[in-house]
Amino acid sequence: MRLEVRNKKDGDKMSSQGGKKVNPVRSPAFVKYFKFSLIAIIFLAALLIFLTFNKSDDNKYENVRFVQFEEYSDDTDVAVYETTLGTFKAVLFENEAPNYVKYYKKLIESGYYNDSYVFGVVTGNEKENKGAHLYFTGGAKTADGETTDATNTETIDAEISPDLWTFKGALGSFVGTDGLFFWKKNVAGSSVMFFGNSIISDEKKEEVKNQDNIDSSLESVYNELSDKLCNYGGVPEASQQYTIFGQVCDGWDAYNKILRAEVKDIDNDDYQPVDDIKFKKVYLTTWGKIKSDAEGPVDPNVGEDNKSEENSSQENQSSKAEDKDAAE
Repeated sequence: MRLEVRNKKDGDKMSSQGGKKVNPVRSPAFVKYFKFSLIAIIFLAALLIFLTFNKSDDNKYENVRFVQFEEYSDDTDVAVYETTLGTFKAVLFENEAPNYVKYYKKLIESGYYNDSYVFGVVTGNEKENKGAHLYFTGGAKTADGETTDATNTETIDAEISPDLWTFKGALGSFVGTDGLFFWKKNVAGSSVMFFGNSIISDEKKEEVKNQDNIDSSLESVYNELSDKLCNYGGVPEASQQYTIFGQVCDGWDAYNKILRAEVKDIDNDDYQPVDDIKFKKVYLTTWGKIKSDAEGPVDPNVGEDNKSEENSSQENQSSKAEDKDAAE
């Protein structure tokens, strides 16, 4: 049950973090890597979400646990993100992504993410996922995501768990590939993707629930997965392609403000926020210390995603009409 969604040829051409490999045709800015990665995702998703399952991996998926929505132990690590748009928190899954979480916690404890930037906010376009707030990328030392001498360029082999999925609020990392030919491998790094929701229309929900290419032995797992995606939100096009290592568990209002931030120039592939968004401080606590007040791993307003987009569109149209009247 391997979900082949990302265009690996495109991914191989993109730069890995720190400028070690650079696509000679496109900007090395990390935010643009994600833009082109999204394009590859969209083209394949247009064929069918979850196109084929690799039967050699079937056993891997027969006993899936959706740990993002299970009860957390009190000693589970939680990352707290104090941002310029408010504070949100995310549990970290060290059992499922041990090497990456240890690496990420080390960076947090060193203060690496303090005063770092959200450098890209990606939304759907006219061709696919129109109006959807897909993800934002954070943890860069510069507002545009460019690598500097202060950027941590260490990479960690990708850890892809059948128990972690790109639901709304998932944290993931993917910076490219290392190695040559048959020895190529996906790697993760210090920049992080914070996933939103692409499932905002009835048509998209039907697409996600389509089981035409699902092995009968996996129907029950797929039913649960698709139900959670449709009810809780997520970006299924990116499933099982990234190191997923965390899940937002509190501060959804702040999280959604970042997902909906205005960017500079979508038409020219500039997804940098118009106004700087910073992680003012990032630090660790535990679930036991915050659970009494935490909202939980499901955005309570996820059903409002499409309504919020409609309201935003109406507000923009109203604003443009007012500007036109004023000009006249």
